[in-house]
Amino acid sequence: MDYLVYGDESGTTGSDRCYSIGLLCVPKSKVDEFNKYVLDLKKKRGIVGELKWSKIKNSAGQANICVDLLSMVLRSSCCYHSIVVEKSIYNNWKSDREKAFYQTYTYLLKNTAKQVKSKLIVLIDQKCDKYKKNDEVIGIVANNMLAKLGSDRTIQEVTMNDSKEHLGLQVVDILTGAVNSGYMKFLNPKLSLSVAKEAAFIKMANMLGWDQLVYDTYPNKDFNIWHFPSENRSRPATKAIIPNFSIKAVEPSEI
Repeated sequence: MDYLVYGDESGTTGSDRCYSIGLLCVPKSKVDEFNKYVLDLKKKRGIVGELKWSKIKNSAGQANICVDLLSMVLRSSCCYHSIVVEKSIYNNWKSDREKAFYQTYTYLLKNTAKQVKSKLIVLIDQKCDKYKKNDEVIGIVANNMLAKLGSDRTIQEVTMNDSKEHLGLQVVDILTGAVNSGYMKFLNPKLSLSVAKEAAFIKMANMLGWDQLVYDTYPNKDFNIWHFPSENRSRPATKAIIPNFSIKAVEPSEI
């Protein structure tokens, strides 16, 4: 099964204490079905315009589409892989942030390809970089890392794309924003986000079988969260994912 892989990041700018990168793998044969399903969800939840974590503010519909998208990934042949990086203990971040960011992007892409074991065409969200070929480089380096491990060079290409043109980039924006914000709240327990985000966190964590959206996972092909660097592993804990699809929707009265 070949995949289109959509990549996005959250938390790289500003004073956030961590950043996350997420990769959403959608079987190429299922992309049209995936797009239709996401459009139907948007209509059902009353979402207008581009799906973005930054737009999850103050409505039950906004909270619920986050939960819907997680449910879709867990139930389907899609898979999601992410890396959560605590900036203060990632030494490379202190010297060259752009280089450090793409280094972690490469690690994530290599690990994803190793687990998925399929041909990948990777579309990552556009960024304004000093170096203009970062997308090409991470694909080449990740393939070289795979070859050194005795694995096939399965990454066909990596290109930057406009999220407005790809629903997959919008979905991975939501998932990665939620994962990153959940960990931000672990690093800063006093942090309070929008009411819709706070409501979504609880439901998404419960759907994974967790009490909070702050954990990393055991190596998992279907839904993987990797805390980085090594000093950050299992903080606060590593947990298995035990999907719970009986989670009720967020009610307007909860917002």
